[in-house]
Amino acid sequence: MYNIYFYKDKDGKEPVAEYIIGLSDKKDKDSRIKLNKIRDYIKVLSEYGTKAGEPYLKHLDGDIWELRPLRDRILFVGWKNGSFVLLHQFMKKTQKTPKREIEKAKRELSDLIERGMNYE
Repeated sequence: MYNIYFYKDKDGKEPVAEYIIGLSDKKDKDSRIKLNKIRDYIKVLSEYGTKAGEPYLKHLDGDIWELRPLRDRILFVGWKNGSFVLLHQFMKKTQKTPKREIEKAKRELSDLIERGMNYE
């Protein structure tokens, strides 16, 4: 089992956790389907780590990976002691993951390292 953590920015916001909470607050069928799929994919990550492979997850660049539930993408990194930190979410609209999303994830990882975030 791998531990899964949510990235918290300097303002205390947790983008992925807030997205999940937002989905759980909605009552429509599409939101429920998305929420269940995201939970399933996070569970797969916690059980198998990056060995789960496609279609669940994909390596993007350097330390950056993506979870791939439906059209949602959740970028994450491997962290200390075999844990993972979910950085942010976006809706995929093109074949290729936008560079700006990968760059944003790299900035979040740098922030994580600079602030010495300890998720243990």
